[in-house]
Amino acid sequence: MQKLFKKLLVGSLGFYINTLAYLSPRASARKAFRVFSKPRQGKIGPHHQDFLDSNLEPKLEVTGLSIQPYRWKGTGKTIVLVHGWESHSHRWKEMIFRLQKENYNIIAFDAPAHGYSDGKYLYVPIYSKVLDQVIAIYQPAFLIGHSMGGMTVLYNQAQDSGTRMEKLVILGAPDKLESLVDQYRAILGLNQKAIDALEAFFKRRFNFKTKDFSSSAFAKKIQTPTLLIHDKEDTITPASGSRAIHKALKNSEYIETEGLNHSLYDREVNEKIITFLSK
Repeated sequence: MQKLFKKLLVGSLGFYINTLAYLSPRASARKAFRVFSKPRQGKIGPHHQDFLDSNLEPKLEVTGLSIQPYRWKGTGKTIVLVHGWESHSHRWKEMIFRLQKENYNIIAFDAPAHGYSDGKYLYVPIYSKVLDQVIAIYQPAFLIGHSMGGMTVLYNQAQDSGTRMEKLVILGAPDKLESLVDQYRAILGLNQKAIDALEAFFKRRFNFKTKDFSSSAFAKKIQTPTLLIHDKEDTITPASGSRAIHKALKNSEYIETEGLNHSLYDREVNEKIITFLSK
């Protein structure tokens, strides 16, 4: 019954956006974008609080949103951790324990609309603005990003105004926004008029076309030594994305795992990251 209800709800939403595209393409695009960029999960649960609450930093104000950072103090170089879609800073728990053994100064933060941070929507440009603020305050040497967080790191470091890092680590990142929009289109059953309206929205608001917004395109502008790790069985973001990013980067290492899927939670993965950062 629950699956049937969800299917009917998704179908109704797609029908509404499709119909609205004929009446008001701009209104249709705004609705489609809000649905596309609104997470349904990613809040802090009681089982996350013990680990996170003892490491809270003062909140940051970015584009009218209150953003929650965390800090695990160390005397070594500073690392900023950037989580993915419908996640939060607790996802780094085991990696943080390992990084602490090397005495790194570790910073994590919850993205807009995730964890303890404010907001309803998350998309790469706003995530990158938050990352800019975190970088300005904590002045890291390294960035580690998972999934959408990895895409955000690459986008951020490709900007002319971005503060350059010593090294980057990108885990399970998606490549093309166009592919994500295609998946979204298939799920909601959007017609071409609705997709055209959404494309126009991206161009109008962010000054890019979906086909031009990709991690591999950002990677072409990056010279920073970068470690890429992706699982060949990833069911969320295909490993072909990281292969394309690796090909586009000027200075990168690529490791492909098996059996870890999208999360890449693994002791050996953490060790490979430690080795890369210490070179």
